[in-house]
Amino acid sequence: MTISSTKVLLAAAMMAMGSAAYAQESASITVLDNMTGDDGITYQPVVQAVSPNHRYVAGPAFSMETGLMGMFVYDLETGDYAVKPERDEYGADIREVNNDGVATGYNLQACLFSIDGTVDYIEDEDGIITQARDASDDLSVVVGCTYRAENYITTACVWKDGVKTNLPIPTDEELGFETNGSVAYYTNSDGSVIAGYVVDNYSTNPLLIWRLQDDGTYVCDPVCTKYFSPMGDVEGRPYVMFSPQGLSRNGRYVSLNLMMSSEDMMFSEQHIGRLNLETGELETYRADGEGDIAANAEMQATQVSDNGTILGWALAGTWAMQQRSAIIWQKDKTPMILANLVPNITEIPSWDAVGFNTAIDITPDGRYIAGFAQDETNNYKGYLLDIGAVAAAVEAVKVTDEAAVEVARYAINGTRLTAPTKGVNIVKMSDGTVKKVFVKE
Repeated sequence: MTISSTKVLLAAAMMAMGSAAYAQESASITVLDNMTGDDGITYQPVVQAVSPNHRYVAGPAFSMETGLMGMFVYDLETGDYAVKPERDEYGADIREVNNDGVATGYNLQACLFSIDGTVDYIEDEDGIITQARDASDDLSVVVGCTYRAENYITTACVWKDGVKTNLPIPTDEELGFETNGSVAYYTNSDGSVIAGYVVDNYSTNPLLIWRLQDDGTYVCDPVCTKYFSPMGDVEGRPYVMFSPQGLSRNGRYVSLNLMMSSEDMMFSEQHIGRLNLETGELETYRADGEGDIAANAEMQATQVSDNGTILGWALAGTWAMQQRSAIIWQKDKTPMILANLVPNITEIPSWDAVGFNTAIDITPDGRYIAGFAQDETNNYKGYLLDIGAVAAAVEAVKVTDEAAVEVARYAINGTRLTAPTKGVNIVKMSDGTVKKVFVKE
C-alpha cells in the first residue's frame, strides 16, 4: 500500500540537487560513549528517551560486568551525565525525559531521576510496587501502574502533584472480553490525555484512552472496542491485537501494533497503525514489498511525533527476533528503512546488519530520533539522530499545488463502494496514491 502524499513546489529543486545529497548536508548523529557510575562500574547507554528540546537523552544503563541494568541521563550540550545502579535484580528502566533533564522511570520503585544525580522515589504502602512510565512536561502528572509482587496484576494510575489516583477501567462486560490488569503508559505534554491498555488473556494489550475532565478526574474511552475482539470474529472489529506503542505530545496521534486473524487462526497479518484521536481515522500499513521493507516483514511501532511520524523496526531476515532494522513512517509517505532516509549516516546500516537497531523515541517536531543498537562486538550503542532538512525543512516550506481528492473507494475484498462503509476502506486519490482507512460507523 502507498500512503498518499502532498505535492510540493520544492520537489523540483530537490530533484536537481539529488535527495541523497540533500540528506547528506543535513543529517547528523551523536553516539554516546560508555559511562562510569559512582560505583566505579562501566555502563553502556541504552537510549530510550529524548527531551522535547533534544538536549537530554536517557534510558537504562547496561553493565557488561554485572549483566544488570541501571539508569542514566545525559546532557548533550555539556557532556555531563548521571548514572545510578539498579536497586535489585529486576533492573531499572527510563522511558521519558523532560527539558530540564529529569527522567521518568523506575528503579525497584517509580522515580524521577535528574541530571544532577538526585532521585525522587514515588512510594506506596508496604507490599505495593510502583512503576512510572511517562510524565507531563512539568512533571505534575506522572502515569504508570502499581502491583503486588505476589500476583503481578497491574493497576493503571496517575500521580497528580504526588497524589495517586487509580484510573477508571471498563468492566469485562463493557469491553466484551476478560481482563487481568491495566497500565497507563503514555501521556501528552500537559497530562490531559493518557494512553494505556488493559491486559487481556492473550497479553495483546488493547488500547485505552483517558481524558482529563474539568473537575480534575479522568474518564476512560475504551477505544479498542471499536476495532478489537479476542478472536477477530466480531463484525467491524477484525483486530486481534490493537496495542498502543506511543502517544504524540500534542495528544493527537497514537502509534499502534496491529494484527488481524487469518483463516488458519495463526494471526499472521501484522500491521502498524496511526490512529488520529481527534478524527477517529485509522491508517494502517502492512509491508507489501513495493518499498524497501521486505514483503510481509514483521514490523513493530515504537513512538509517534506531533506531525504523525512513526518510528519502529522491521525484521530484516528470518533467523531471530533480534534481526531488526530501524524504520520510519512519515505522514503521507510510505514507511521506509531509516538508513535509506539518511544515507550519509553509515552507522545506521551497520547496526541494521548486526540486527538489533531500535529507533524508539522522537521529538515532537519529528526531527530528532533516539535509539539504541548493538555493534559487531554486541556492545550497546545509544544514539541521537538529527534527520534535519530531510523532513523538517521540507515541511516548513511545503506548498500544495494541487490538492488530491478521492476518486474511488473499495471494500477490502475489492468491491467498489459509493460511500464510506463501516470497516476497512481502500481509498484511491486523484494523484494516483492509495490509502487504507478504517471507518467506525
